[in-house]
Amino acid sequence: MSSIDPQLRLALSTGKIQLGSKQAVRDMRRGRAKMAIISVNCPKKYKDAILEHGKLGNIPVWNHDKDSVDLGMLCGKPYPVSAMVINDPGDSKILDFGIKEEEE
Repeated sequence: MSSIDPQLRLALSTGKIQLGSKQAVRDMRRGRAKMAIISVNCPKKYKDAILEHGKLGNIPVWNHDKDSVDLGMLCGKPYPVSAMVINDPGDSKILDFGIKEEEE
């Protein structure tokens, strides 16, 4: 289990998260996203778009070490989740992980 997983679960229950690669790109384009998380097997065109919008909008992008099926299970969904954006972290400290990855 990654150290971001408990914070992600807390953000899912207390914050505002959008699931799905299309929704992630849309929210990043509109400037709503504060952080993006992409799975290992996210489709290349969406991954490239998310990374590009992350650079342009100065939005941290976390490359999670799980595939989309495991990321969906982590979110409590019965379907794969390739990407997600955090619009409001709620009570979690998940945004601190995005800052640490940018520093590395």
